[in-house]
Amino acid sequence: MRMLPQRVDGDHAPVRAFRGATSPQSSLKNSVSDRSHRSANSVIEAFPDTTTVAVVIVNFFKADRLVECVRSLARQSGAQKMTVAVVENSADSGEHQRLAKAAAEHGFVLVNPELNLGYTKGCNLGVQALAPTDFVVLCNPDIIWDEPDSIERLIAIAASDPSIGVVAPLQVSDDGALVETARNFPTLLHQLKRRLWPERGNEIHLIDPLAEGKTDLIDVDWLQSSCVVIRRSLWNRLGGLDQRYFLFMSDVELGRATWNQGMRVCLTSSVRVRADGKRASAGGFRSLLTSRTQRSHLRDAIRYYLANGFRSGRRPLLPDASS
Repeated sequence: MRMLPQRVDGDHAPVRAFRGATSPQSSLKNSVSDRSHRSANSVIEAFPDTTTVAVVIVNFFKADRLVECVRSLARQSGAQKMTVAVVENSADSGEHQRLAKAAAEHGFVLVNPELNLGYTKGCNLGVQALAPTDFVVLCNPDIIWDEPDSIERLIAIAASDPSIGVVAPLQVSDDGALVETARNFPTLLHQLKRRLWPERGNEIHLIDPLAEGKTDLIDVDWLQSSCVVIRRSLWNRLGGLDQRYFLFMSDVELGRATWNQGMRVCLTSSVRVRADGKRASAGGFRSLLTSRTQRSHLRDAIRYYLANGFRSGRRPLLPDASS
C-alpha cells in the first residue's frame, strides 16, 4: 500500500494526516468541490506510480478491529495498487495513539480531525487525503478481507461493465451468518415497521438469489456503505457522499443518485468479507431515549424524507429500461 505524507486542513478543526510518525508535508482544504487539490500554500503531489484503489476507513472507537482490517488489506494480492486513509473520528487520545502506531507499522494515511466530523464528512475527507484513483472503496473498520484477491475481483467486476457505478461483496458476520446489506429504498411506513417489528421489516430476502446460487450478481436499490466499491468518475460527479447527513442515509442517497445517473448498484456473491455483525442503527423506539446514535438516525431520516418525500420507495429507471 502506497501513501503520501500530508496535512489536511478541515473546515471545523485542525486535521492532521500523516504516514506513521512522519511530519506533514502539504495541505488541502477540506472541500469536496476543491478538485484541484490545492490550498493557499501548497499542492498535493502526485503519486509516483499509478494507483487503482483508494480505500477509506472511518474509525469510531474500533481501533483494535481496524488494525485487523488493515492487516487483511495488506495481504490482498492487489495491495501494491491500493492507498489507504483512516479517518479518526473518535476524538480520543487512546484511539489515536493505537492508530498512530498502526500507521507507522502498516503505512496508511492517518487523518485526525480532532473531533467527530460524522461518518459522511469523514468519508469525503478520507478520499480527499489520497491522490485520485479509478475506484473508491468505503470500508468500515470491522470489515476483514479474508480472501486474498477480494478487492481485485470486485474491481474486475466493476471495470468489466461501465453501467456498474457501485458494487459490494456479500458480508457474513464472525459467526458465519449473512449480513443484511442490501435494501429497497425506504418509505416512512416501512422504516416505522423496522423499528416496531425488526424481524418483519428485515430485507435479508433480497439476497436470496445470491445465497441460493441462482446468480452471482444482482441489482439492488441501495447498499450499506460498510463495504462498497464506487467508480471514481461517479464519485466525482456526485461530489462524494451527501454531507446533509451526519451518520445515516447518505448511502441511501448514494443509491438514488447512482440510479439517477443511469448507473447500477450491484451486490455480488463472488466475493465475501467478514464483519462483526454489530449494526449502529439497531434498536427500537425506546433506544431513542438512551442512544445518541439512534437520535442521529432519526434526524438524518427526517432530512431524507423532507428531501425525497415520505413514499420515496421506487427505484429510478435507467434510461433504456422498459419496465
